[in-house]
Amino acid sequence: MNNINVEERITDRMTERGVRPDAIEFFLSAHRQLDLGEQKLNWDGITPVTANHVSELPNKLVKEYEHYKALGTRNLGSCAVVKLNGGRSTTMGGQVPKCTISAKDGMSFLDIVMHQVVANNDISGVEVPLVLMNSFFTDQMTEKIVGKTPIIIMNFVQNEYPRILEDNFMPLETGEDEDWCPAGHGDFYNSFYGSGLVDALLDLGLHYVFVSNIDNLSAVLSPVILGMMIDQNKDFIMEVTAKTPADVKGGAPVFYRDRLSLLEIAQVPEEYQDDFENIERFGYFNTNNLWIDLRSLKKIMMEKSMQLPVIQNRKEIHGHKIIQIETAMGAALSSFKKPGLFNVPRYRFAPVKKVSDLEQLQSDEFELDSQYRVRRRGDKRVY
Repeated sequence: MNNINVEERITDRMTERGVRPDAIEFFLSAHRQLDLGEQKLNWDGITPVTANHVSELPNKLVKEYEHYKALGTRNLGSCAVVKLNGGRSTTMGGQVPKCTISAKDGMSFLDIVMHQVVANNDISGVEVPLVLMNSFFTDQMTEKIVGKTPIIIMNFVQNEYPRILEDNFMPLETGEDEDWCPAGHGDFYNSFYGSGLVDALLDLGLHYVFVSNIDNLSAVLSPVILGMMIDQNKDFIMEVTAKTPADVKGGAPVFYRDRLSLLEIAQVPEEYQDDFENIERFGYFNTNNLWIDLRSLKKIMMEKSMQLPVIQNRKEIHGHKIIQIETAMGAALSSFKKPGLFNVPRYRFAPVKKVSDLEQLQSDEFELDSQYRVRRRGDKRVY
């Protein structure tokens, strides 16, 4: 079967599924790279970032802290909070949307996030909206949970991609939902822009979005970080933190072809895996807490200049060897003109991925403060 017929079948399947034309076009472009075989990264072209490339947040006792905090506070009304809300609870043995799981003090992840935004708005006197990126799986259930709330809540649905058979690059067609997979976090840009919400937020006078995962309750809106982003005239900020032995597989910021980018372990050739997992060499990792200037994002999307490396994730589904085509959200670093890396305290990164993570969150070791921010008992949050 020739490549044209393969693409026609993929296009028909995605169109029937309701996937937007722009997402189909991107998927076909990524699919054509499969014909080129396994794409080897030029390891000699990789340069890990060092402390010289990463901005440190100011200590609370220095005057810069108050300057950034005041600047960020004045601009909070120009910012929206975006939560990636497409995940299931499969890694914890469940089949329900992760946002619905009881996380702390009888509240779900989504309940706590909504309380965080309400608390922020009450303190700052602005109306920061909450935007949810749902998947087809979480969209309807999330709508039922949100109900009536004193905050503005918007949502959009991320795209779905067909799983591709490894032997002939045709779409998997078993008639089951497993034929499809979420497009991955990197689809955020296509889905967000394609939904019309970028223009809608800009029309409301909003210029920035803070994006993080729904299961990372420690990722809250920070006036200090927003102020620092504005002061340094950055249009894309990735929050990074120091790697520990538990984080060796985390995506690392690097320079590749003289551009700041993100390297995921799935992109690393097998012979260099040990090198990548050396935390002395790759000392920082991406927390997936991102700050984005909507004006720059719109320009990039209109010019179709967003460049995200394609990740080929191989799995076996119903006895079929398949390829999932994915992209990483943080890899957009290389597409923005003024990106930056901010080194944040570890407490801003506490995702719940396993049952043991959830049990720890629910234990007496952690508490919710008056603004519904997660912290270890006795710790005082600064950012």
